[in-house]
Amino acid sequence: MAMKFCVIIVNYNGVSKTLDAISSCLAEGVSAQHCIVIDNGSDDGSVEVISQRFPDIKILANSCNAGFARAVNQGLAVADRDFVMVLNNDAQLLSGTLEAVTCCFLAWPRAVLVGARLIDPVGRTQNVVAALPRFWHEILPRALLKRVAPKYFGGRLSGERQSVNVPSLIGAAMTVRRSFLPQLGMLDEDFFFYLEETEWCARAHRLGFDVVFCPDARVEHALGGTARKFQVGSRIEFQRSRLLYARKVEGRIPWVVLSLWMPVKAAIDFLANGIAMVLTLGLLPRQRKRCLTYGGILMWHLLFRPTHWGLPGKCGK
Repeated sequence: MAMKFCVIIVNYNGVSKTLDAISSCLAEGVSAQHCIVIDNGSDDGSVEVISQRFPDIKILANSCNAGFARAVNQGLAVADRDFVMVLNNDAQLLSGTLEAVTCCFLAWPRAVLVGARLIDPVGRTQNVVAALPRFWHEILPRALLKRVAPKYFGGRLSGERQSVNVPSLIGAAMTVRRSFLPQLGMLDEDFFFYLEETEWCARAHRLGFDVVFCPDARVEHALGGTARKFQVGSRIEFQRSRLLYARKVEGRIPWVVLSLWMPVKAAIDFLANGIAMVLTLGLLPRQRKRCLTYGGILMWHLLFRPTHWGLPGKCGK
């Protein structure tokens, strides 16, 4: 089964996690020549360390942070196996993952994307699927959406035992059937970080393909290392991608609504957390961090969303 797979791993200053991800792929039987690492301008010696540890690994090194979508597309351009898994560098394949993914592709002949069950290091199920974004999702409270439609917005599908067609997959361990790529197309490189896989799933559905969650394929995922490291920058990238998704997929009116609503929401969040910080005398580090994060997001909106704000090291910035 493993001989049918290439695995693409995007790395940005995360060499220790990337080494573990590669090791898990090799343990599952993927050949080193078909593990493709794209390094996005790391300055922690990642390329040298990976090359020394795994000399047969294919490494494509960018001089700057080209973004997740562009990096994955670089890997897709050189992948030459039936199935290409895009694996986060903070994720590891567990035993039997590739066999389960293969079985799901065989069971769903129109499946173009298959996602694995994601579990954290202590075995708890993480969100694995997501609703396709609609502009009103950003206006209604998330807790209300989960209560009204828990299966649609909950995202975990922890009780699911059979593969199922889903709206969208979480992209931490997502496999594409390479023979359908000419019809599906590559990831949209206008998305720098966040929602690139969501747009891919939306495009797949529009073209009549299936997007399948495969519960027997299990992947351990540490969840959001980059996002935690760059809290304000990653949240700005999400908001930028959310507006881009609205414009490209939902249409002009949803984009206008979100363009007006998102700074209002950021102001409300900043004010609420600022009041909470004052009431707690600034003694709670988590509260201070939340206030700083929402303040940064609000400032980004008020300054007309400068393109150079967000995650560091971007190409051309």
